[in-house]
Amino acid sequence: MNIYLIAVEPSADQLGADLAQELRALDPNLVLSGIGGARMADVGIASAVNTNGLAILGITEALMRLPLVYRKIAEASADIEAAQPDMVVMIDSYGFMVRLAERLRKHGFEKTLVKYVAPQVWATRPSRAKRLARLFDHLLTLHPFEADWFTPLGLPTQHVGNAVFDTDYKSGDPNALRQKYDLGDRPILSVFFGSRPSEIKRLAKPFSATVQALKEQIPDLAILSPVSASVAEDVGAAAGSDPSMNDIILLPEDTKLDVMACSMAALACSGTVTTQLACAGVPTVVAYRMSWLTSVLVGMMLNSKYISMVNIDAKASLMPEFVQKSVTVDNLVRAVSRYLIDTKKRAAASDALILQTNLMRGSKTQSASAQAAQAIVELLQAP
Repeated sequence: MNIYLIAVEPSADQLGADLAQELRALDPNLVLSGIGGARMADVGIASAVNTNGLAILGITEALMRLPLVYRKIAEASADIEAAQPDMVVMIDSYGFMVRLAERLRKHGFEKTLVKYVAPQVWATRPSRAKRLARLFDHLLTLHPFEADWFTPLGLPTQHVGNAVFDTDYKSGDPNALRQKYDLGDRPILSVFFGSRPSEIKRLAKPFSATVQALKEQIPDLAILSPVSASVAEDVGAAAGSDPSMNDIILLPEDTKLDVMACSMAALACSGTVTTQLACAGVPTVVAYRMSWLTSVLVGMMLNSKYISMVNIDAKASLMPEFVQKSVTVDNLVRAVSRYLIDTKKRAAASDALILQTNLMRGSKTQSASAQAAQAIVELLQAP
């Protein structure tokens, strides 16, 4: 049996790599191929299509890259049609995947299409559920409540769990980076710029200015920033043009656990990393900026008070959030400094985050990737 996996963004690439390993563990005879990034390549899935430039979030960014998106969709469709897999598993990236699914269906592709990770229809644009249900044969979700949006539309939906909870984010070495960079017992702030070029473009300046202001308050403050390979060039370019970023020690992404282990607090772009930081118990301030057009459209459709999954699930501001115009240096400095200066507030925030993520993790005995792999194999074996 041949399964084709597709991931076009860094977080999905990791999901794809984990899924591939679990699928092989269940059935070594499965033939896996597909499209992905470095993580999937590491587990033996050489990408048939270059996915650079497809990490897009927002209406404006999508419009600007439409020619690239449709070219990549055509390339992906052609490769899938040539491979004739028994099943295609499309991971996250709703906008790209539904367009690819539509093209495949128009070209007469009748094999099983599985969507892994549902669009957040409960937060914005519920209409996407209907489009997904029309195109896909099965949906694997991260959150148990998501099935309520899709099963009434006739789309078989199975909750497999969120893979972010499969990693122990408290397992880093708190002394490794202190020793390597001779940081001694200096207070450490970690900064996470994001995983998309548009995020770096909009957050690099306010984040670096915030760091500079915090250094004036706390002169011995050390700042560490693990950088995703997908945006390493963008962060490097930002650092080269902004002297205030000289105070930030830029590190490869694989140092993330050690960075979290030694951080007193974090300043982070909204995304998966905020849940990871919460799992590690790192008090975190979340920020996000998008284009004006995207912000207007999202504001019209947003059904949630919060943007971070931890806050959404807790229905409380466990992580202070600043979006669009509220992303100011004064706001960020005020929010971050209270964690750096006030030991009691820092401890209370850490305890609340660990408690909340433990509730979100639940009592599952299998990893999310293992559950997803099991569901996929069962679908393949179904008559």
